[in-house]
Amino acid sequence: MKTKKTLVIILFLSWSFMNVMAQEKRFFMPSEIAKAYEKGSRSYDGKPGKNYWQNFVDYKIKVGIKPSERLIDGYEKAVFKNSSPNSINSLVVRLYADVFKKGNSRGSSVDERDIDNGVELSDLKIDGQIIDLKNTQLIRRSGTNLNITLAKPLGSGKELIFETAWKQKIPYSNIRNGFIDSTTFFIGDWYPQIAVYDDVFGWDRLDYTLQTEFYNNLGKFDVEITVPNDFLIWATGTLVNSEQVLPKEINDKYIKAKSSIDVIHVFTKEDYDKGFKTLSNTWHYSANEVSDFAFGLSNHYLWDAGMQLVEDRQVLIQSAYPINLAKDCDSLIQIQQKTMKHFSEDVPGIPYPYESFTTFIGTEQGGMEYPMMANNGYADRGVTVHEMMHTYFPMYVRTNERRWAWMDEGWADFNTSVVEKRFFNNDKDFEKLFSGSSSGMLGMVGTNGDLPLIVSSEYMEDNYFYASYALPSFVYTIIHHHLGDELFFKCYKEYIKRWAKKSPTPYDFFYTFENVSGQDLSWIWKPWFFEFGYPDLAIQSFIKDKLIVNKIGNKPVPIFLDIEYENGDSKKMNKSAGVWADGKKSFEFKIADYQKIKRISLNKKIVDFNLSDNFYPSIKDLIGKANISDKIIGNYQPDQFPSVINIVKEDGLIYLIVNDFNLKMLIYPIDKFKFNSLDDSKKLEFIIDEKGEATSINIDWNGYKFKADRVIDI
Repeated sequence: MKTKKTLVIILFLSWSFMNVMAQEKRFFMPSEIAKAYEKGSRSYDGKPGKNYWQNFVDYKIKVGIKPSERLIDGYEKAVFKNSSPNSINSLVVRLYADVFKKGNSRGSSVDERDIDNGVELSDLKIDGQIIDLKNTQLIRRSGTNLNITLAKPLGSGKELIFETAWKQKIPYSNIRNGFIDSTTFFIGDWYPQIAVYDDVFGWDRLDYTLQTEFYNNLGKFDVEITVPNDFLIWATGTLVNSEQVLPKEINDKYIKAKSSIDVIHVFTKEDYDKGFKTLSNTWHYSANEVSDFAFGLSNHYLWDAGMQLVEDRQVLIQSAYPINLAKDCDSLIQIQQKTMKHFSEDVPGIPYPYESFTTFIGTEQGGMEYPMMANNGYADRGVTVHEMMHTYFPMYVRTNERRWAWMDEGWADFNTSVVEKRFFNNDKDFEKLFSGSSSGMLGMVGTNGDLPLIVSSEYMEDNYFYASYALPSFVYTIIHHHLGDELFFKCYKEYIKRWAKKSPTPYDFFYTFENVSGQDLSWIWKPWFFEFGYPDLAIQSFIKDKLIVNKIGNKPVPIFLDIEYENGDSKKMNKSAGVWADGKKSFEFKIADYQKIKRISLNKKIVDFNLSDNFYPSIKDLIGKANISDKIIGNYQPDQFPSVINIVKEDGLIYLIVNDFNLKMLIYPIDKFKFNSLDDSKKLEFIIDEKGEATSINIDWNGYKFKADRVIDI
């Protein structure tokens, strides 16, 4: 009887909680998203709704690349299926290369040689009917979109066939993709692509401006790429005709690599020296249920490959890189293998879902992800891990990067940090997981540009990287720390499983974590995703063994204490951000051996709006007791960059200022002439002459060391 009554209470409470959510009052929900929940395409338990739908596109593309002209010349046939319950009156096609069209908006500076007339279209047909490209009543080009009014509405469940030929230039501006050298290119965002029509916004008509990234349909790609016969090609998916295109000796090594855990040098400098030519100059690749297709080509890149076992599947891993970077790239396959293993088995713990992955070394910037491929600037492990992680977001879970970039970049940063620290460095210190994203938040947190994360990424400009990378990674780490490994990864895996090959909104993420954890997490969602404000904790007091920490800011963060004793011993204590879940404004710690305390630091490595009140004794007391000489105050010129460093004393506190970077940083004494930043990531040692004057500073700035000499005071 008691068990039955308990069950009734649990069911009633669960129903009550879900009913509250079904009329979401805890935080703001935009009308477009609310309507999707009302129509049942999404559900308040975080699962795709019973009426969820999405569209699919089947592409067949034949394209020729003329390296000497930087020319892409192609023809495509795309079958678009309308799976929505609506009749569609128009078709929106993305012409990404129109971002270089004269007069169009761009969020980044580009090479002036790239400014042209954009994509050249011809032979445009819908269901076999020729479309007059000059008929402005049917055709409208706006920004990077081609808007086509259909002759008759496309009914629910019906298909149309879109066909076109096109030409465009490979850009010199290597922003995510483009020109690497005269015979090496990475080709992405290159074909006329049917835009997403979804249950939330209808047609995605947002322009591509080189800033916000992508939101694509699930599709099938059958692509034939014709290039000169001294070129190699690496692409999304599977090379269908390796025997027809590769000489036997090369193809044998390629086939061997597919089942070899050891690195196979498929193509070497010696192969080029022998006068390599392909058997056919048309490479045929196919990929199914992916959101995009990209490829790289070169006539002087090396090619390594190997296999990683994922469950019972052999996944082909490849790397392509220039000859002069061979030494830097010699461990690239092993890094990818280890990363894929830990992604599949540990974090996020979802088996890698595709048949291959290729790292192509070619971009001028950090890296750029595409299905089964990445275009990276260098063979750095962090970049490699980050770009591989994008396989899960936004490729496998097709998040809308154009509106919520944090739903993929934040996860990529979070996973990179966890995988590198835990599985490459065997370091499970949670504080270090926070410190990486915390350092990326400095200078922005609590400022006018610190917008709530729910704001669409299209409106982010100077704060785009902060809002897309460091900030969400930090919040994901808060959730991880609060829920603990077992429950957090249970939620995380379920989120990926539920939304694999589908497109979640932020609310689907919120509700999945609440549904799986059984917790109301609005105390995290509301302040971090919907409100202005900042995280700020402070030491209120330390009396005998009682240390009281106050929550001053509105955004909850965990509590990490570093306790130092006079005898050199140290101790760490921490509590998750959950201590603030019930609205508390203070939390009390009992400190052992309080009579022997030398120093207590609060959240030294976690972003805090005002770190100066996070220390016992206070920073002002530390400086006063250290009897710091005013002779360190002045201006210093670094030997490796032109900006002047100013050391100033204000109201009993000492600051490092670099006006050129709008940087003002409080520093505290370790001893009389050694100082650290409050998070201990920057270390300064003043060099004093026989007169007691400071002549220079030796500086360790996040591991980068340099010297700054005293200059005449300005």
